[in-house]
Amino acid sequence: MDLNQSIEFSSSSAPPAQIHNFMPMPAAYMLPHNHQDGEAVRRSHFIDLLKQNIELFWSQQMFEIHNTSDFRSQHRLPLARIKKIMKSDEQVKMISADTPILFSKACELFILELTLRAWLHTEESRRRTLQRCDIARAIRHDDLLDFLVDFVQLDEHKEEETGINLENMTESYPVRQMHLPMMNMNRAFAARNQEIMQQYMVQLSMSSAELKYEPDSK
Repeated sequence: MDLNQSIEFSSSSAPPAQIHNFMPMPAAYMLPHNHQDGEAVRRSHFIDLLKQNIELFWSQQMFEIHNTSDFRSQHRLPLARIKKIMKSDEQVKMISADTPILFSKACELFILELTLRAWLHTEESRRRTLQRCDIARAIRHDDLLDFLVDFVQLDEHKEEETGINLENMTESYPVRQMHLPMMNMNRAFAARNQEIMQQYMVQLSMSSAELKYEPDSK
């Protein structure tokens, strides 16, 4: 399995819930708590789908990592630049050869997960182009990404437009299942998902000494 292959996103294969022809309610009779209830349901569904996508993503990544024979050759980011950034800290004098490789993989996983999180917001807004505002919203939905809040400012104007669009959709249609993207897992991977997790648990039971990278003696 190629660690360098790109991740494809596709819409969920679940069939859409049936939409009944309700009589439209005049705007004057639309109660505020109805909007709040619809928003709460929509947000809860979004969070559930986000968790499912993230779990599938990391299951696939851990399976690929534990089944990669030549980890050193599986990197996509320039190691020289990573090493240069590491050496920008004056206290760092020497760096072992495998350290930039680990940083490269860590950065790759970070980019892939953040892209997945942002793409979910893209689909939620009924768009097919990932935008900066999607990344900003993804950052604000995870406490671990708080350190990026000041670097990726949220465009309040676009946020308001998105909120208005979602509110209009809630008014026009009854609450139904949203089709946010799931990881495009192939059938073979899905069939052996249980086996993958069992293998992963075995790997976790290994002693920490077996998983360590020995530092250079220099």
